[in-house]
Amino acid sequence: MLIGDKLHNLEDLIGIKDCDGLSGPKEIMRRAEMQYDVVKDDLGNLDRSLDGYYAVKRTDNNHVFNIVRGNYEVIQTEEILQPFDEIVKETNATYTNAGTLHGGSKIWVQAKLPEELKFEDHKSDGDIMASYAMLIVDHSGMGCNAIFPYTDRAACNNQFYSFTQTAKRSGLSIRHHKNWKDRLDNVRGAFYKAMEGNKTFMKKAEKLLKFKISEKEVRGFANVIFPDIRKKDEKRVHATSQEKKREEIVNLFHRGLGNQGKTRWDAFNAVTEYLDHHAGSKRITKSMESEKVEKRDNRKTFERRFISNMTGGMNNNLKHRAFNALLKDKFQLVDKPEFALN
Repeated sequence: MLIGDKLHNLEDLIGIKDCDGLSGPKEIMRRAEMQYDVVKDDLGNLDRSLDGYYAVKRTDNNHVFNIVRGNYEVIQTEEILQPFDEIVKETNATYTNAGTLHGGSKIWVQAKLPEELKFEDHKSDGDIMASYAMLIVDHSGMGCNAIFPYTDRAACNNQFYSFTQTAKRSGLSIRHHKNWKDRLDNVRGAFYKAMEGNKTFMKKAEKLLKFKISEKEVRGFANVIFPDIRKKDEKRVHATSQEKKREEIVNLFHRGLGNQGKTRWDAFNAVTEYLDHHAGSKRITKSMESEKVEKRDNRKTFERRFISNMTGGMNNNLKHRAFNALLKDKFQLVDKPEFALN
């Protein structure tokens, strides 16, 4: 996340400040202040008209996360941390960060996997994709728990999930149903399958690395990813928000961290860097510098962005769209616009 002129990892902004020696479920829960249970409180005991409805809440402060129906099964944080810990041990991963979100209704734990993904082309030995495992525990009453791997480009911390949101829902998630424990073996298998998917992603990415692209083609590509939302006013003298996004993609193609402005791999990483770090950065920087905005409001912004990144959604879909387009599509040659971009 770009704040001012400095890049920050979102995990560092919302996680444990000192992660040295982080190990095992109980240690994680203690240091990340997750040592609370979640219960389903029968609202019918208060009002008979509310029979069948339950309040999902923390036991330490009675903070209510949501109202659910009777078929919702509460899963304690440690119950999900245990199988995640097994995967961490099996893969020789190292815990790197953890934290709570939205008043404890969501919990996340991150571990770095030992395997680094590299290109076979030795000219790109410095372009390394670090591999991570992520656990999301959802007590909000509206989501699933999930265990999944993802990659992080070392040069710029751009993140990518080789699986789609649909694949994640079908194989990598654990719903709050009574039979949730029966899903654990399936999730474990889906996790390792997704790790193999990361290797497949690198093989495809190597094609982008060898595929040259001109600046005019990058503009054509940017037009595909960020098309005009409404009809342009030809009399205007300033750029629309979509045009500004497209020019930022061209700028990051040349000057983004780890980019050389030569290949379709550079064009792809221009998109991921924009979505992960630059989109909305001016607004967030202004908020951070304002005396009128409280720190907790900035944290809420970081939490929303983190959850959006980690649970897929629009940005992940855009990354997949960009990657697939760069693999197979041809793009129009588009000249640099003449209007002011301020």
